Amino acid sequence: MMKFIGKSRVNTAFCMLVATLTLNAFTASQSFAQAQIMAVAKNQLVVGKTYFIAADNLNLRSSNNTSSSDNIVGQLSMNDEVVLVNALGEGTPLVQIKLIKSKSVPSDVAPQLFVSKDYLSDKVYEAPVLKYFVIQNVATEKTRVYERCVTYPGCPHKLVMETDMVVGRNEEGTKSDRYAYMTWLGHARISSWVKFYSDGMQTYPSWYTAGQDLKSIPKPISSNSSRVIGSRKWLTKQNGKDTVYGAFGWYAAKLSPSDDVNGVNSQWMHGTIGWGVDGSDAIDITRGFFMNMFSNPGSHGCTRLENRAIAYLREILPVGTDIYRVYARESTRERQTILSDDTVIPLSRYKDVYNNPARWDYILLTDGAQKSGGLSADATNIITKNIPVIQGQNFLEQGSYMVDRYPTAAQLNYKNSASSGKSGDRYRIDSGKSKEPTNFRGYFLVDEGRFIDYQHPNAQAVKGKVKVSGLLDFRTSVPESLKATGYHFPPNIIY
Repeated sequence: MMKFIGKSRVNTAFCMLVATLTLNAFTASQSFAQAQIMAVAKNQLVVGKTYFIAADNLNLRSSNNTSSSDNIVGQLSMNDEVVLVNALGEGTPLVQIKLIKSKSVPSDVAPQLFVSKDYLSDKVYEAPVLKYFVIQNVATEKTRVYERCVTYPGCPHKLVMETDMVVGRNEEGTKSDRYAYMTWLGHARISSWVKFYSDGMQTYPSWYTAGQDLKSIPKPISSNSSRVIGSRKWLTKQNGKDTVYGAFGWYAAKLSPSDDVNGVNSQWMHGTIGWGVDGSDAIDITRGFFMNMFSNPGSHGCTRLENRAIAYLREILPVGTDIYRVYARESTRERQTILSDDTVIPLSRYKDVYNNPARWDYILLTDGAQKSGGLSADATNIITKNIPVIQGQNFLEQGSYMVDRYPTAAQLNYKNSASSGKSGDRYRIDSGKSKEPTNFRGYFLVDEGRFIDYQHPNAQAVKGKVKVSGLLDFRTSVPESLKATGYHFPPNIIY
């Protein structure tokens, strides 16, 4: 999320507050597989029997009490394994369990554990292998989507989209945590897509609210001679306080596990202010020297993309898609050759897409506002299904997004400022001096979607500038499907 005014005037909320936990037993939207699993009825549950969690983001509590969120010690994921200890009485929606195996929560998180009775299954759900996965490199502020390769072990995945993003700021925090607004690293999955989202506290008004007068939406940023001045049209007041209109953009992807104990701290992936015609303006203005000198335009932990990009992701990434957030130095398997006249010899696997982006046409409608799974903006889908498009009623904008499909390894360049989007080390975990040791561990091959000897930076060594959480398979190791070995060619470092 952003703020474009002086720090003393703005009362902003953590990105983690956008998904404040409610007090019921199950806080998230339905899992991608939940509807396909028949949970065992409470009167048929057997003490001592092993069950599998039939939902994502299922609150795990340390006591038999649903009237408060203070006893929530984590959130369980689909197919986490538990043993029923006590079915309890009909007066509570919870049962007592023993945690055997979880993707995100350690088994000894609390002496006693309780979950909702409604999401225990005696069957494991076999989730389909989804076509795409996402790697977000917080160090370089790049989001990349890969088509998964399953032809043979270790085969290179294929890049299908590369775009800029804005991550949480490390320039400010709270009194208790100076790095409170930084983006956490780790593995999560998309648990829901929401169209024109607004946080539960209504701190940031939706980009569009159902029934709203379309003329009241701010004009495009690019309609003004200055992008900075144009962005200020999106400043507004909410409950008497200065805030940003439409800070979550067109679409927002909720990631799970989402909690701030073993999850990703409710840090969503979402759009931003502005219209499609603005292109990347709302992202680019956060890089400017004067913008960063006089105001704070960065995210508070969520990863933010331009609206056309997030709309495209909404179309191609289903619920359940893996999202990996890393802090890595980038490289390529194949050497990128640049001739003396600056002519680029494209990587052989991607020569057909070099300077040849794919075109995606969109039609943005009001249909599905504030709804989970709200109508996508894919023009082909809208036309094919004969969905009414009525000027002045449900039509907002139409246009095209050119999808960059060519992998470009970002260079570490310490002559650029950390907030420029061109330094390769957003949180400055290294000093930028050639003779000092690096805190980067391993490499991210952007042309293969795999890692060589990668580990997340050591939090103690970088003095708390990174935090790792999420699913357990990517906290201290790298999944086999993302590992690589052998030679590679990272760009030279500029000190």
